[in-house]
Amino acid sequence: MQCNFLNEGCEGGWPHLNSYFMERGYMVTDECAPYKGKTKGQTCGNYESCQPTAKIIDTKFVGQGWGEVTEEQILKEMLRNGPVSVEFQANKLF
Repeated sequence: MQCNFLNEGCEGGWPHLNSYFMERGYMVTDECAPYKGKTKGQTCGNYESCQPTAKIIDTKFVGQGWGEVTEEQILKEMLRNGPVSVEFQANKLF
């Protein structure tokens, strides 16, 4: 199992790296590895007994780079290939 909490993000990880890990590893049930929204104190060994339940075959990156994607590109990707994982940075007023 690839450990999602090794994906650098703040207290839960970067969504764009989740699919990277799910393509190279596999997904497990929430019962075996519940989402905690934190990484502190978590290790891969905590979940080594979890059985594979699903796997992603192919991931894609939409746009040219950070902030270089349009709503239209995202909608086209959804129509062609299904669900997308997104993230955004909110300022302190958010």
